[in-house]
Amino acid sequence: MPPKFVRTLDREDYASSREVEKRALLDVDSEEDDFFLNGPKVRMDKLHGKDPKVSRLQGQVEEVVGVMKSNVEKVLERGDRLEDLQGKSDDLAMNSDIFRNRAKQLQKDMWWKNCRMRIIMVMVILIVLAVIIVPIVVSQINKN
Repeated sequence: MPPKFVRTLDREDYASSREVEKRALLDVDSEEDDFFLNGPKVRMDKLHGKDPKVSRLQGQVEEVVGVMKSNVEKVLERGDRLEDLQGKSDDLAMNSDIFRNRAKQLQKDMWWKNCRMRIIMVMVILIVLAVIIVPIVVSQINKN
């Protein structure tokens, strides 16, 4: 079934509609924009206590604004703490890499030191055996 409505826009129509929409959004004289940017327009005599509902509502709005300001401050403080934590974790990661590299180097050094000690011990044992066995062999050769 073909669509009931077909939209055909030329590039010129599309560009002009985008321009009109852009101008409408940037227009400062709009009543709706003023409402959202400046708040509702209330007569001043109602704000000064002649209407208790408005003053109560104004008090509630001020309370909400105060809560929102404290929430924003808390969020900013939390962001600062998160940045500090991120810095500390980066430092810890870098230090752990340095520690790992030094531990591997120390392990290699200790392995070589252990090998040298074993070689020295084998040499000492061979020298002691040579000192003991050579005179015995020489005395046996002289007897024969």
